[in-house]
Amino acid sequence: MLARSQMGGPWSRAQQIARAFLSRGHEVTLAWGDDGNCVDPVAPTIEIPVPSPLGLPEAIARHTFPLASRLGLMGRKPVHSFEEVLWLTGSLDYRYSCAVVGELREFMRTWSPDVVYSEFNLAAVIAARAEGIPCVGSGSQPTTVAYASNPRKSAGIRRLLREMGMPAPASSLTILEGMKRRFIPSCPSLEPEAGERAIYCGFLGEVPKLDALSTDRDCAVVYLGSGSVPAGVAVRVGRQLSSALGCDVYVAGVPEAVYAAAGREVHCAPRLNFAELIPRARVMVHHGGQNSMMDALVYQAPQVVVPGRVFERQFNADAVERTRCGLSVRAPKPALIAEAALRLVNEPALTSGIRGVRDELSELGGTERIVREVEKILDARPEND
Repeated sequence: MLARSQMGGPWSRAQQIARAFLSRGHEVTLAWGDDGNCVDPVAPTIEIPVPSPLGLPEAIARHTFPLASRLGLMGRKPVHSFEEVLWLTGSLDYRYSCAVVGELREFMRTWSPDVVYSEFNLAAVIAARAEGIPCVGSGSQPTTVAYASNPRKSAGIRRLLREMGMPAPASSLTILEGMKRRFIPSCPSLEPEAGERAIYCGFLGEVPKLDALSTDRDCAVVYLGSGSVPAGVAVRVGRQLSSALGCDVYVAGVPEAVYAAAGREVHCAPRLNFAELIPRARVMVHHGGQNSMMDALVYQAPQVVVPGRVFERQFNADAVERTRCGLSVRAPKPALIAEAALRLVNEPALTSGIRGVRDELSELGGTERIVREVEKILDARPEND
């Protein structure tokens, strides 16, 4: 499971799903890349190659992309589809795809898994199909061809598929949509058109009881992504929030520091324990990532979503606003973000949908639903398989 972002959303989801299979007595092996995100695996692992952004030589990408991330340059380029994300990360590069598909196929022949789970990993789907192994995985409405695609970016994948004697669709996203089951960690209210073979599973993690949630909302939380905005902008957002809301603010994804602001403190760190902070948050400001949106919903925190120019984040921002779970601010302007946060605190109607969406997500089964559906696939196999 490969993730270039510092917070490692795909890896955290893979870990949660792996734990659920382990708890049911299944053997699990995690395929991971040494990219700094894949830490503390819950199951045995095999290491697979990490894609190099844009297919650049690793020596160049190792220095260029961390610098661009620190300066917030990544957020200045519009990203129109998940296909473009795969291309930018190097996952559609022909040489990389050949290498990783080959390694995965070799492992599958040795280990003979009953099923392969792909956390948005294209190579895993291709390898499983080539070896005749059922493949399921995560999905979402914004990652479907119908929502947005850019087939010109998939030339390398089409070349590989043709060489393997497999169908080569115009868009690589078609391959992901062809899995036997696509598990959507969301709900119909947020993603009403998730596509074929979609099974909504809601929250993946444990859902805290409402009576266990803090009623003392005494802070605000900010996470604007890795590389989406310069760290200085995120800190200024924290300071503006502290002044507007009159509370301490915690800012993640930035260098460690503590700043004074209007008699309060703005605590900054590369990583924060959201499970401790969000239940206390009057408002959570985030970049529109799936995990951040779900974290806010599970703890019933009003959200200000700052999606920038990324398609999926814009989709999530629209969903949050449409379902009355918060507001969106398209540009990372500290004053506008603080103004939106203050509106959420003072105008309850803007967040009147949080409880209903949370209930809907809570009732869809989570990782247990995923395990049950996969077990159905395995039980339906012919006895001599």
